[in-house]
Amino acid sequence: MKVYLGVLIFSGILFSCSNNRTEDLVDSKLEDVAQNDLSESEGEKPDDMILSDTSYDMNHYSGNAEIATYSLKKARYNGVHEGEVVLIFVTEPFLIEKQVKADNPNNDNSVNVLKMNRIDRFATGLYDYSQFTSVFTPIEKFSAQYPLKVTFGSQDWCGQSFMQMNHNNGFDLMQRSYFESEGDTSFHIDHVILEDNIFNMLKTSVDLLPVGDFDVFPSAATLRNSHQGMKDYSAIGKSYESEGLYVYEYEIPALKRTVEIQVDLEQNNRIVSWKETYPTVFDGELRTSIYELKGVESMPYWKYNRVGDVEKRSEFKLIY
Repeated sequence: MKVYLGVLIFSGILFSCSNNRTEDLVDSKLEDVAQNDLSESEGEKPDDMILSDTSYDMNHYSGNAEIATYSLKKARYNGVHEGEVVLIFVTEPFLIEKQVKADNPNNDNSVNVLKMNRIDRFATGLYDYSQFTSVFTPIEKFSAQYPLKVTFGSQDWCGQSFMQMNHNNGFDLMQRSYFESEGDTSFHIDHVILEDNIFNMLKTSVDLLPVGDFDVFPSAATLRNSHQGMKDYSAIGKSYESEGLYVYEYEIPALKRTVEIQVDLEQNNRIVSWKETYPTVFDGELRTSIYELKGVESMPYWKYNRVGDVEKRSEFKLIY
């Protein structure tokens, strides 16, 4: 099955603070695309929105968010480092034209979306990284294969960068970076499967996941950490059952990258674990990042903001 999805990307910090970036890291085709301003027209949906008659039942959230924490063994540079990942899934009303959360959930120009906030934290020796990805995927009216918006931010001791992508006949991308070689840029990218939307597709319905040959635009974090060209790559996806769990696996041969995700379909498509194998920078040796579930609970976390509520962090075995 070949699917097409909107795409996000953003280039990140280089091997060290010196930022000695080679020119071929950014695909040359990006130099030829025209810059596009984000649509701000009130009451109009962005161009080329893919309509869908399918609505997905997300009633199990019912005013709660699913918070899941994972232990992380992060393959970075020439070693594997300890870290942590938090995945937060929640549904919310989202304005179609402005592409922000609706203050009024009954707004006629809004659509319900599944929002994923993913926070990766890990240290490489002395200094640490924090990477934050947000994906907003429609669960009604429009195809769940096309997120309405994706953002990505990355911070470490060298500096920080930020990217935002909005669906608009493809995707309009805006990038702001601390580094000269990345600068402040805006450009347009055509539709292609977006790796950053795979978790949301999986949580919505595993039937949305691409199986067989397909094209994929690697996740923002992947490209930021590996310094590969900003373009789509050929991929191969498959699914199978193992030890009572649904497993989705895909490979990007050109990047020597393989991802395997284990899912409990009986628990609202809970992500139990996943692993990513790829060559790390510096020595190019194949290493594997491993993510394993530590704690999970559905709750209105935004209500737990008193000093005494810090004790609840232990329930998720949080270290950051």
